[in-house]
Amino acid sequence: MSQFYNQIAEKYDFIFPLSPAHQTFFASGLQGKTILDVGAATGNLTAYLSSQGYEVTAIDLSERLIAKAAEKGITVQQLNMLNIDTLPAFDNIVCIGNTLPHLDSKASVQLFLQKAYKQLTQGGKLVLQLVNFEKYFAQQQGDYLGSLPLIANDKVKFERFYYLNAEGKIIFKTILDNTIENEELLQPIFADELTQWLTQIGFKVINLYGNFKKDLFDPNASMALIIVAEK
Repeated sequence: MSQFYNQIAEKYDFIFPLSPAHQTFFASGLQGKTILDVGAATGNLTAYLSSQGYEVTAIDLSERLIAKAAEKGITVQQLNMLNIDTLPAFDNIVCIGNTLPHLDSKASVQLFLQKAYKQLTQGGKLVLQLVNFEKYFAQQQGDYLGSLPLIANDKVKFERFYYLNAEGKIIFKTILDNTIENEELLQPIFADELTQWLTQIGFKVINLYGNFKKDLFDPNASMALIIVAEK
């Protein structure tokens, strides 16, 4: 995972800027004062949450993304998301940007969710955002699952495609500026199983949205799956 993000680090902020919808979503609804930002990348969400008065701890694996954050004066620790139990408890744990599917198995996903539950204070919130994989599996043709929307502006062109391999993993193929090609393996995770795992772990309130505008999640149409789960 870190190799892929290291390669796109220079263009990351042009590919994935923090949108007004992100800001509106996180401006309210969080709990308490402390936040763990998992997969913080170049620190844009961390910086925004800090500006809103939260005490934010940010972690990521990519050395280049962490360096880009540092250039902006944002501290991001290099830490595997499966090691969050080495940190103190938080009122909120945020894991957006389709970070969760980069774990290597469903067992690893469940382990992260279990650790997140234990690291949350009572009443604390876990915010997850990932691609709605169910939509892509529904349109499967052979091993091709489809493409994500093209990201193109005067600074960057970023193409993204999904393919299914023999082991049931998603091959995430990207092309940056028509020159840098990369492939990453993703663990597909679906809304129903994620909700089931969260319930079994002990989360009491679980809300599903289809985007950061808080439109209701539609497994057939939503591009994203956003979950807010309360301990």
